[in-house]
Amino acid sequence: PEPVLILNPANARTVLIIADHAGNAVPAAMKQLGLNADDLNRHIAWDPGAALVAKELANRLAATAVLSQYSRLIVDPNRPLGDGSSMPIISDATHIPANAELTDTERSLRAELFYWPYHQAISHQMARLRRTGPGPVLVSIHSFTPDFGDEERPWHIGVMAATDRRLGDAVIVGLAESGDINVGDNQPYSGVGYGYTLKIHGGSQGLANVQIEIRQDLLADHSDILHWAGLLERVLNPLIDDPEMLAIAHH
Repeated sequence: PEPVLILNPANARTVLIIADHAGNAVPAAMKQLGLNADDLNRHIAWDPGAALVAKELANRLAATAVLSQYSRLIVDPNRPLGDGSSMPIISDATHIPANAELTDTERSLRAELFYWPYHQAISHQMARLRRTGPGPVLVSIHSFTPDFGDEERPWHIGVMAATDRRLGDAVIVGLAESGDINVGDNQPYSGVGYGYTLKIHGGSQGLANVQIEIRQDLLADHSDILHWAGLLERVLNPLIDDPEMLAIAHH
């Protein structure tokens, strides 16, 4: 596939949906990075279910969406280049053979082919939306494992935010009002320390932003995808047009 999938590229709704880990594709020349098919279907290679939720949500909100389609193990678009986790040698105790002895030339080529096209697509769509109106807000869709090592993760959905809490706090309130949902505030990990893509394209420009994490066992079939996309649509729909969310934050 192309490195980036863009849905509804001409829509003018003041929100951009993104998915950093939407795909697990690996070019044939990379020979599955030395992994088997089961490993490439695990969470170490992508966020299962995130692409389907992002696509459904974008269509329900009449929003543009930008999805990265290649495995995060090639290069993780939600990490700064040069960070040890951007092209990991080990991920969740699994050795990634193709990443063990990368040259600078190979690292640069991966960034050129898979990393920069995604970030450039986000920048292009954000710039287009900023030319036509206020905001926009930035919503990143991820999924997380029910457990990690010895840690049980009870949250059904996590809402991550850094210093700009406008959208994150409002989403938490909206989810809490939507039924018996265990909502994690900066869980299963903190939006202060993570969420590189949001910081670069949203927070650094004063734009309201949020990263939404859904537990992967709750995205097992099509009805689950429709359930969570519908829930997020109801929560996000009024917030997207809220002047407070569309204002530029000055920290």
